[in-house]
Amino acid sequence: MADTTPIKTQIEPYVRKWLGRKIPGLVFTERLLPLTSGLPYNFDAVSQDTAVVGAILCNRPRTRTGRENTGGVRKALLEVGWLRQLPSETKKVMVFTDSGFCELFRRRAKQLGIQDIQLMVCQLPPALKESLMQVLDEASREQRAAE
Repeated sequence: MADTTPIKTQIEPYVRKWLGRKIPGLVFTERLLPLTSGLPYNFDAVSQDTAVVGAILCNRPRTRTGRENTGGVRKALLEVGWLRQLPSETKKVMVFTDSGFCELFRRRAKQLGIQDIQLMVCQLPPALKESLMQVLDEASREQRAAE
């Protein structure tokens, strides 16, 4: 199985710090929160006062083989569902590490009415972007081999 540890240990912490600079005065951590359904869900970026909650999406618009990343879009749509199960007063954000994937998601999700969720793009520094691409390529190779 592809080692996705760099996403949790390098990419997501970088994005949380970036988000804290975009929304000054807040510090973000990964955190388990109760949903309106009563079930808990582990969100990628939660402000200390829980007023702002976000999902971090490290996908790209196309797979390694050039196909549209439908699996990534499905995962992002699931995140919309989790975010919608938060109280209405919670500010909801989705932070994408790839602007192309953000645009693909925006096109695919527009019929869902995602106006209440702020979409943001965090450009990664070259070294982190390269690390992420390696992880995604390895996961893609494994997926293709399993088909």
